[in-house]
Amino acid sequence: MKKNRWILLWPVIFGAGFLAGVVFSAWKLDGRPGTEAVSQSGDQEQNQQAQVQSRIKGIERMLDGRPGNLEAFVQLGNDYFDIGNFEKAVENYQKALSIDPRNPDVITDMAVGYRRLGNPQEAVNSFRRALEIDSDHSIALFNLGLVLRDDLKDYSGAIAAWERFLQKAGDSPHAVMVRPWVKKLRDTAVPESVNGEKGESK
Repeated sequence: MKKNRWILLWPVIFGAGFLAGVVFSAWKLDGRPGTEAVSQSGDQEQNQQAQVQSRIKGIERMLDGRPGNLEAFVQLGNDYFDIGNFEKAVENYQKALSIDPRNPDVITDMAVGYRRLGNPQEAVNSFRRALEIDSDHSIALFNLGLVLRDDLKDYSGAIAAWERFLQKAGDSPHAVMVRPWVKKLRDTAVPESVNGEKGESK
């Protein structure tokens, strides 16, 4: 299953607004805060977590008999990432790469995992490894710029990565974000945080 990871997560950016809209709508209908909607959202998340945990167990059992299954290791990496176990996510991406070492999507996902583990230099090394295979890999370029800017304070490197990204990104939402960041860095050489936080996009 292909799943490219951006350090900036759109669900995080828009999730608060969506949840607020659900609560407000419920309040308008019955005159009191929509606590039921919030509770249902929490239950749904717990159910999804349980489903992911169950899938992880099933895949790991399957791998006992088929240890060379590339897709299974990638799915395990994705599932462990989704439940916040980044160490296991990276471990399974590495196993996938032992089978297919030139897969830029998996290398990029692994790099985001390294970043979540607090190892930005290894993340940068992995993004660059992905770009050696696919020089136009937009997600690797976008995320490389974020880690260089926010974690390593390498502003010229961030500009270079993002300018390459913009050559391919057209008018995508991420390109709309990146253009003012590049301008800010070029004009002032002062980093601009993402929504007042350190950048985080899969």
